[in-house]
Amino acid sequence: MRFKELSPYCISLLLPLISLPLQAGDWGNSTGWSGQAELGAILTSGNTDSDSLNARTRIRHERALWRHTLQLEGHLASEDGTTTKERYLGAFQSDHKVSDRDYLFGALRAERDRFSGYEYQRSLATGYGRRVVDSPQTRLHLEAGAGLRQDQPANGDQEDEIILRLVGALDHRISDNTRFTEDLLIQAGEENTEIESVAALRMRINAKFSMRLSLTVKHNTDVPADRRNTDTTTSVNLVYDLW
Repeated sequence: MRFKELSPYCISLLLPLISLPLQAGDWGNSTGWSGQAELGAILTSGNTDSDSLNARTRIRHERALWRHTLQLEGHLASEDGTTTKERYLGAFQSDHKVSDRDYLFGALRAERDRFSGYEYQRSLATGYGRRVVDSPQTRLHLEAGAGLRQDQPANGDQEDEIILRLVGALDHRISDNTRFTEDLLIQAGEENTEIESVAALRMRINAKFSMRLSLTVKHNTDVPADRRNTDTTTSVNLVYDLW
């Protein structure tokens, strides 16, 4: 069965999971909101004219039984008038809590990276998650599920496949003003396995602003012959806490 045949059926199963809290009006109550907006830029001129801009936001709304997370990212770079980086990411996840530590999730993810060898990669998955470590200093979430993915290679036909989705999210408080986070995503299919690791160190400046140093490593096992399997991005961003 192809992705196009499975998608409407799976979306119909996930819609109650995603839409129920919205129908109940949870998004209309400001209680439980959290989020950050990030921006980083580098501009150079002279012998070489180059510029780089990256922006990121993550917004979360949490209630007694539900948690919703929206993430948006963009990264643009050019050198001497030629674009060298153009990447956009959008992700949305709804978690339904079944105990203090356990939850069921539905996740949507879409990515477009001109220089990865793929025109786009998008996926729809559902599964089970657990907060395996929960202390004032350290939190660790693990998730496992399955879903469907569409990959469009830059020079090839669209690939539709069933995937296994694994996620790990670590948040470790080094001190009152410094935190280390690691977000690991694995989406494994028969044709391609994509792995993304985002390691970050966040240092608080004041009540609202922080500096965030991050290293993103993205790996695809199947890419065109003229592309590398692994891309890395290092960024330093100014972070503003929205709530």
